[in-house]
Amino acid sequence: MNKNNENRSLKKSFSYALQGLIEIYKSQRNFRIQSLIGLIVLIVAIFANLTQVEFILLIFTVMLVLIMETVNTVTEQLLDFLHPFYSSSVKIIKDVSAASVFITSIFAVAIGIIIFGHAFFNLNPKYGIILAIVFLLFLNLCGFIYKKREK
Repeated sequence: MNKNNENRSLKKSFSYALQGLIEIYKSQRNFRIQSLIGLIVLIVAIFANLTQVEFILLIFTVMLVLIMETVNTVTEQLLDFLHPFYSSSVKIIKDVSAASVFITSIFAVAIGIIIFGHAFFNLNPKYGIILAIVFLLFLNLCGFIYKKREK
């Protein structure tokens, strides 16, 4: 393959990726909300006295939430295409995919509490850890209750 074809192919790849971003932004309300929250978080981070590692963690966390929302959207769209009629199996797959976004969002909030809590209010990092513990307790409690109902 010559250099011109490689450049054209690279341009096409970026074009397709941009079209995908436009599509998910237009069609997915949650993606729009999450990208706006991410933007606000990163702008606020500029004004906080953060370490390089804290900046990296915030960027990583914001992007991870957006990536998970994108994967969730792909999963839902693919399942709707392959199986347009209601199926309890498809519902479970979609619910679990949505749960991955929810877990990632809780993870992001916990990290935000740790980083911004310390930067702006001199809070101990344990408050973010407490949120994560409460979430995991809630998760295990719900799992225990539902498991007990099945018996």
